[in-house]
Amino acid sequence: MKRTFIFTILFFSSLFLFGQENVQFPSLEPIFQFEKEELSGEDCIVCGLEFSLCPTSSETHSAILSQFKELESEVTSQEFLDLDEEVRGERILTLMYEKVLKQYSFNQTYIDIMFQKGIYNCVSSSVFYAALAKSAGLNVKGNETPDHAFCTVYLSDGRKIDVETTNPNGFNPGTKKNVTTSTNSTRYYTVPKKSYSNRKEISIFRLVSLVGKNATALLDEKNDYNRSVPEAATQIDFLRNASADEKASARKSFDIATTNYAVHLDRQKKSDLALDWLDAVEARWGRYETAAAQKLYDDIAYNVAVYLPKQGKSERAKEVIDSKKDRISDKKRPEVQNMLFYVTIDEATKKMSPEDAIAYIHEKRGDEVALRSEVAKKIDSLEEYFWSERTKPLNKQKKYLESAALLDEGLKFMPNSKNLQTMKNQSLNNYAVGVHNQFVNYYNKKDYENAERVVREGLEIVPNNANLNRDLARLQNIKK
Repeated sequence: MKRTFIFTILFFSSLFLFGQENVQFPSLEPIFQFEKEELSGEDCIVCGLEFSLCPTSSETHSAILSQFKELESEVTSQEFLDLDEEVRGERILTLMYEKVLKQYSFNQTYIDIMFQKGIYNCVSSSVFYAALAKSAGLNVKGNETPDHAFCTVYLSDGRKIDVETTNPNGFNPGTKKNVTTSTNSTRYYTVPKKSYSNRKEISIFRLVSLVGKNATALLDEKNDYNRSVPEAATQIDFLRNASADEKASARKSFDIATTNYAVHLDRQKKSDLALDWLDAVEARWGRYETAAAQKLYDDIAYNVAVYLPKQGKSERAKEVIDSKKDRISDKKRPEVQNMLFYVTIDEATKKMSPEDAIAYIHEKRGDEVALRSEVAKKIDSLEEYFWSERTKPLNKQKKYLESAALLDEGLKFMPNSKNLQTMKNQSLNNYAVGVHNQFVNYYNKKDYENAERVVREGLEIVPNNANLNRDLARLQNIKK
């Protein structure tokens, strides 16, 4: 009988000490804090750089801010401010492409790289546009779709104009524009409207925070949780005065980053630390509210019951499960406790002789958890395995009656065990095969007296064996 059991497996630092293991968790604190209630154009770039992990203390930050201020000086000049609002809005986009933007790249969300290399995506270019537009006195808003970001300028006459910042001709997309070529000839150019379905207008705070959202996702892909988690925490703090919907979006990004780190720990079979991490997150930022988060906690708790005993840490596993039992769902808690109890027994008995293992199992059957039907079935299976192990040497030596007698002893403890009964029947059948072979040997020699003797001896032990009864009938036919 194969010894098996089945279990379900899932999918800047503060120092936490657990047992004898020092674990450095990612920081749960924001990487920066912004205290103003409004964002100026310069603030958009400063905060965007922070979200790009380019802090104010760095030389790169200072250089880029100087670069932005040069551009800002152009859009805040009196000559520029005297222009019509719509003209201002379009010229800002032109200026961006003349002075900075060169190449679109889907994942290039970082503000510092945009200024340094001219590589941009919809988020970084939208933040850039919003910064210059605000400096130029325009009423600008952000827009977000499931996979895109862009800007909208609100004019004083009540009109609003979308700005597709990923295209130099993206001011008021969908309109035909004259474009002068290098040969001074004129052609017409139309920027098609992007798929703006499910568009949602967002605050400039939210627009700038999208740099952090994208950065968090990119860092997560690299398992760089020491940077992705504080990046995600910063989004929550940055949007603390935003709408409920924008706060929820920031929390969702944060939850993804922090639970991804928990899964990362769990996959390394550090499930106890994964639970400690989730508890630390909730202590700092409040409870996870989704059913998926609860399921993750439950599944990791289950894995604590599986992994730790296999690492020789049964006491640690029990300590963890006991201390977190109120956090595990009512539905999952018994399943976790059951698995912990069983795996602990399974691991303990691996180093024991079959006799000692059976005695140990009998001792553990007195525990309350062992009475639960799910656990009792697993323990029965484990005990059956050890009774099987005890009979192996006897069967190898063809001591089938001794094997059957030993299994009879097992059936006293487990009278309803079909497996033990099957093993006993197999031992008796093997014994009967041996008797039959002896019978055939005597029969072929016409030594019917000894042939009958061995058959009758065998039938005293296995009276219902079909082969031996046929052998006896054959002898009786000869005597007639």
